[in-house]
Parts: sequence; C-alpha cells; structure tokens
Amino acid sequence: MRYVTPSILFALVTLGCVLLFLWWYCAARGGASPLAHDSLLSQLGARPVSIPATQQRLSFAGKLHPMERRDRIAALLITLVYAVTAFFQLGDTRAPQNFYDFGERGQVTIALSGEPLNVQGIRYYTGLGVGGRVSGEDGRAYNVEVSADGENWYTLWQKKEDPEDASKVTGYYWADAADFSPSFALTQKYNQLFKWLEVKTDAPAQVRYLRITGNAQVKYLEVRSGPDSVRSEPRYLLELGRLCLLDEAGEPIPFHWAMADGSPIPEALTELFSVDELVPERSSWHNSTYFDEIYHARTAKENINGVYPYEWTHPPLGKLILSVGIRLFGMTPFGWRFMGALFGVGMLPILYVFLKNMFGKTPTAACGTILFACEFMHLTQTRIATIDTYAVFFILAMYFFMYRYLTLPAGTPFSRGALPLFLSGLMWGLGMASKWTVIYGALGLAVVYFMGFYQKMRDWPEESEVKRGLWVAQTLLFSVFCFILMPLCIYTASYLPYAQALGVDLSLGNTLSGAGRSLPVLFQNLWERFFVPEVSKLEGYRAAAIPNDSLAGIMAKNQWDMLTYHQGVGDFHPYSSRWFQWIVNARPILYYMDNEVSGFTTRFAAFANPVVCWGGLGAILICACHSFRRLWSKAAFLTALGLAALFFIYHSELEKNNAFWPEQAGQVLNRNWIILIACLLLYLALRAFLLLHAPGYDGKAAFIFVAYLSQLAPWWLIGRTTFEYHYFPSILFLVFALTYLFNGLMEADRGWRVPVYGLTALAAALYLLFYPVLIGLTIPTWYEPLVKWIESWPF
Repeated sequence: MRYVTPSILFALVTLGCVLLFLWWYCAARGGASPLAHDSLLSQLGARPVSIPATQQRLSFAGKLHPMERRDRIAALLITLVYAVTAFFQLGDTRAPQNFYDFGERGQVTIALSGEPLNVQGIRYYTGLGVGGRVSGEDGRAYNVEVSADGENWYTLWQKKEDPEDASKVTGYYWADAADFSPSFALTQKYNQLFKWLEVKTDAPAQVRYLRITGNAQVKYLEVRSGPDSVRSEPRYLLELGRLCLLDEAGEPIPFHWAMADGSPIPEALTELFSVDELVPERSSWHNSTYFDEIYHARTAKENINGVYPYEWTHPPLGKLILSVGIRLFGMTPFGWRFMGALFGVGMLPILYVFLKNMFGKTPTAACGTILFACEFMHLTQTRIATIDTYAVFFILAMYFFMYRYLTLPAGTPFSRGALPLFLSGLMWGLGMASKWTVIYGALGLAVVYFMGFYQKMRDWPEESEVKRGLWVAQTLLFSVFCFILMPLCIYTASYLPYAQALGVDLSLGNTLSGAGRSLPVLFQNLWERFFVPEVSKLEGYRAAAIPNDSLAGIMAKNQWDMLTYHQGVGDFHPYSSRWFQWIVNARPILYYMDNEVSGFTTRFAAFANPVVCWGGLGAILICACHSFRRLWSKAAFLTALGLAALFFIYHSELEKNNAFWPEQAGQVLNRNWIILIACLLLYLALRAFLLLHAPGYDGKAAFIFVAYLSQLAPWWLIGRTTFEYHYFPSILFLVFALTYLFNGLMEADRGWRVPVYGLTALAAALYLLFYPVLIGLTIPTWYEPLVKWIESWPF
C-alpha cells in the first residue's frame, strides 16, 4: 500500500484527462455511434461535422503548406518564452580559468605572511587530469603538507574505518608524515574534474608553510607510425585551478604569500591561492560539473587543448559542438552548457515549420510546438552538457528534410528533390557523428525513404515529360552519395582532434592508405564477434589490432573500442530503467540531489511530461492503426507488436535478480507473471477498442509511427544498462503523434478547441508545476508531494 499516496491523485486526474482526450478523438473521427457521439458533443457544446473519406492508397505526396505571417509570429513567441525558461540560471558565468599543472609530480612550497593560520579545511577547484588507475584506485591526487615553522610538517590523511572497503573515506586529519609514504589524500578523480571540492579535518592545524605535491599517473598512448611500428608516448597532466584554506566555520581565509625558497612567483601560480568572487560558498550543480558532464565537458576542453580525449565512448562531433560554447564563454558551467541549451531552443522553430508543412493549420503547429516546449526531458536534457541534445536536433532535422522530399508528387524532376535529399543526408551524417542512437532514427528514415520511392514509382504519371528510368538512376546514385558517402566522410572527419593529438599524418594519401589497412581488420573483428562466436570465445583469443597511424585508422579503431565498451556496460545503477518503464514514465533518472539545508531540497531528474508520455503513447497506437488500410492488417500488426514486446520484456528480465530470474522466490515469479499477463490482456483490450473506434488510413500517421518505432524498437534488443534519457528521441515523435490527433479533431469536430487547447494547457500547467525539479531550484519540503506523484519518482 506504500505506492498508494494522496499525491497519486494528481497522476490519476492527469491520466483521466488524457484518456478523455483520446476517447474524444476516436468519437469525433467516427468510431462511436452517431447517437452517442452527438450526445457527447451536445453536452460539451461541440458541433459534429462530416468526416472526409480516407485515402485508398497510402502516399506521402501532398501539399507542403507554407508558413504565413501569423505562423512566424507564433513560432517566434513560443521560442522566446521557452528560451527564457531554458537559459534561466543555466550555470555560473565565471570560474577559474588559469590552472597550474602538477603533472610529473610537480611540487609547490609557499610561505604565508604574518602569523600562522588556524586551518581546518581545504576548498579546491580541479582542472584536467590524465592517468590510469593504480591498484584499483584513481592515481590523480595531491599530497598536502603544512607547517607552522618550516621544520615540523604535518600531512593531510584520509580516515578509513572500514577495513573491507578501502575506498570509503569517513573523514580527514592532520598527522606527522615522517617515515611514511605520501598520502595523496586530496583527490582529483575522473569524476571530480571542474568541480569545487571540499575536505574538512577533525582538528585544525597551524599553517605558516604549505607544500603541495601532485601525483599524475602516467598514461601511455600507443601511436602507430606504420604497420609494424608502434611508439608509446607518455602523458602527464594534473591541473589545479584554485586552493583555499578554510577556518573552523568553513570560510576561506585570505592570505599573502611568497615562494618558500624566495624565488619569483611563476605566472601560472599567481591565482592558485586567491580568495575572490570566484570562490563559492559551497559546491553545487550551478558552479560545478554533474552527472555525465564529468565526461563530455571535460572532453570538449581536451579537444580545445589538443589533448587526446579521456571519453571516447561516443563519436566526437557532439563534444566538438559543445566546445564552441566553451570558446565563447570560457570553461564555465554556462559555457559548457550553452550550446546544448541553444540547440534545444533551436529545435522549436524547426518543429513549428515541420508541423505547419505537414498539417497546414496554425493552431495545430502552435499547440504541437508548445507541447514540445513544455516537455520535461527536452528542458532537462538540453541544460546538461551531454551529447543527447545534438542527436535529437539532427534527428528532427533529417526527418524534416526527408518529409519535404516525400511530399513532392510523382513525376517531379530530380533537380527539385536534390536539395532536400542532400540536407537530410547532411543532417543524418552530422547526427551519426554526434551519437550512435541517431543510427536508430536512420533506420526509420530509410524505411520512409523507400516507401516514398515506391509510391513515386507506382504513381508516376504517364504524361510526365520526365523519364522515369532516368529519374530512378539519378535519385538512387545521388542518395548513395547523400546517405552513405557524405555521412562517412563527415564521420571520419570528426576524428580530426584525435588524430591531431596523436600527431599522425593527415594527408589524403595516408588517410586513404590507412583506410585500406584498418577497415579490413575492423570488418574481420566484427565478423568473428557476431558471426563466428565460437572463434571469439576460444581461450586466449584476442581481436586483431587495428592500425591507428592515420585518420581513417583512428576512426576504425575507435568504432571497435566503442562497440566492445557499450556491450560490456551492465553494472547496477539505482536509477537505471528499461524501455517498457520509459513508455509509462515509471522510473526517471535523478541527476542531482542536495538536502543539506534543513526544510529545503534541491534536485532534478530526467523524465517526460505525463501529458506527452501517456497521451503520446495512445496517440502512437492510433497512428499505428492509421498506418494500415485493411482491418485484418491492422489487427495482425497490433497483435504482433504486443507479442514481440511481451517476448522482449520477458527475455530482458531473465537476468540476475530481475523479474523472471529463475532463482526468484516462487511467489515473486508468480506475481510478475500475473502482472505481465494482465498487461498483455489490457493491451489486447486496447487493441480491440482501437480497431473498432480508430478507422483511417493515412501516410502522415505511417510516417510518424515508423519514426517512433525505429527509435524505440532497437532498445528491445539491447541488454546494457539503460536510462530514461534514452527515450528522449522517441518523445519527439510522441509530440508528432499528439499533433496528428489535434489535426484530426480540427478536421472532424467544430468543438475541437476544448480538447486541443485543454490538453495543451494541461501540459503547460504541469511544466510550470514541475519546473523547479527540472532545473534544480531549491524548494521547501512541503512542495515535494506536488511533484512526487508516483513512489518511484525521485523527489
């Protein structure tokens, strides 16, 4: 019963509004009996109208509705209002920019002016650092020593009270370090870069002299200068941007200082011990990296500095785009988050034009764009310095230009379709070079492309002056260039920062010859891994080394590294979730939490607006029905979809401690089977309702459904650890599906304003209600029940 709380009423009311909207659509489109339909409409003040006949043949071709003056005004207003909410308190615009490199165990000893200071803590700001792990521990750290007289030194030590967990630090203290190895207690681990960190000791120390020794574990980069020539280059880097001494109250202590040996102060050290406006009262998401920013913001800075990147598990372009904001505004939270927020804002005008082109109605385009502007994940994901934003932006753009191509009627000359095809391929190439999940969207893009190609061939007018054979040859050859050759060139070129960091020859000749040496090895490894698994599982088997002495070789090697890495990501995470949880908003991922101030909390998570998530799911199923002409084909497809989902849910939950793990307690297994079967029966009942009450056959619905399914279905097969934010690209097409229903209501019901404007207003109201827990505003604890509708929501 702990799942039944008063707050669940908010969820039930919202779900009820969504279901009412979906039922209203089905009734208005002719699914209900005329008597019941007229009765409903008369009660709500609506006037039914005749429903246009459905098409007999599926086709994407049709009128591409242009933008009008009022559309430009509406798009601008929606974009501006959203931009204000997106850039509000995006992050600090100032942070330490000058760093002292303690690489290769660099050491600094300073003398403080005046009387010794009473120091009980250290607050410091970290920069870049490279290095591997030593004995299971991150080797990047500092040994901090203090002295009151320059002769007797005390070292900062970590307190570890659990002998079974050496990584668990319970406190810090000062102690004599004579005859002991350096402690390196002040850490700068991979997840502590570009953050304000703080340690507080059990007791204060008298400080007149301060000595800091860096420990940057060497990282060797293997660089191939030929097929049989390999050199290992060491890399040392350990940057510290600011170090403040704290008093007993935790406040920074200003002091004057000089080098202990009397030498001039190096320029790189002049700001290291400054206490100024850049030093915050405490660390927070607003002034430090959080979640995967520790990887992507760092990698963007490494690309700028010419350092081989630490994070190589995704293609490079997203981090290169992210680095533009850093170049503009410095290595600050605002700088590393700027481009993501800008791309999030930029999605809205593209979406508005897309919806207007598709449906031709200003209210439809405006309401659909507002839905996406009020989408929770759209806001949260674009305000964090990760690469998902760029993937979704390019997915939207590539489908936009593809749709503009598909609407061209059969018989259109090749020249008129060349530009949208080129732009769609360009967006696909840029998206693929940003994140692999764009490849999922490209599967749907290929499906609608070939569907449209077939339709144009089928409907080719006999009287057309354009020869069909010539058009086919031109279109296919140009498509190979746009969707294969050009994206491969873009993808390979995105690895230029890697190649420059390794110093390889970037000439065209070396790049082409490197492709000839590396790509066959990559294909051989892929063949053995996926098609000859008995070979790859032999004892002592090692995949062939891919030469990385060229731009193409670096790209090829990284593909193999990325693939093997992602296949091995299976660690438990408290906020991980599976695709069947995403579609119902069951398990958001918490990005940040701070409960230090009594009576208040600061936290935010990535999840979907319930209106878009729940209403969009129903709308997608309606689009699935409208994608088929005959009743039996609708029924067969929906049945197959449900059974496939059931199979993949069962299969994915066979892992250890999951729902259908054989060693689960018998009553747990029985309960989970009952839940799964109940969900299947519920789906079959919904399927029966849709078959009876959602007639229609429309190319727009098929376009939307294919795009959505291509983004979601691949996750059915993926067993790695996954999170709610992986649903972000699919949410885009939930908005399209709801907008499709908006348009259908406008065509079939003169009373459309009540459901369309009502649902849009509900989404906007929820956006305002949840806004504090989408961007990390501090809220009083009494506010939590308003946003914690379901027990699994982390508020």
